[in-house]
Amino acid sequence: MCSPLEEVFNHFKDEQGNFRAWIHDDLKGMLFLYEASYFLVEGERILEDARDFTTKNLEKYVEKCNPSEYLSKMVSHALELPLAWRMLRLESNWFINVYETKTDMEPVLLELAKLDFNMVQAIHQEDLKHSSRYV
Repeated sequence: MCSPLEEVFNHFKDEQGNFRAWIHDDLKGMLFLYEASYFLVEGERILEDARDFTTKNLEKYVEKCNPSEYLSKMVSHALELPLAWRMLRLESNWFINVYETKTDMEPVLLELAKLDFNMVQAIHQEDLKHSSRYV
């Protein structure tokens, strides 16, 4: 019997148990499925299959694409270490730098992300300054 989570991912498979053909054409969707596969619970075979399938196809994509493209950078980075295993606060700086190179990026969103990152960094620096006084 499938868990409710596994049933959601059955949508990506056909009657024969293979991943549907349209997934090959949706690189972003494949990247999201890859990232989701790292939330599997032991014994969830469909997510293990999804990880194997997406890893193989994303690696093929990285081999043939331009490494300076935004999506290529995202895929390569995810294949190094999935987002679920990264420290998100540290990851935000990397993402800001990559998002800056995206051709259709939103300047206001980028500026907001930079401001947020700098504000949090300033708070951490203040905390460190106060903490170091007591050592």
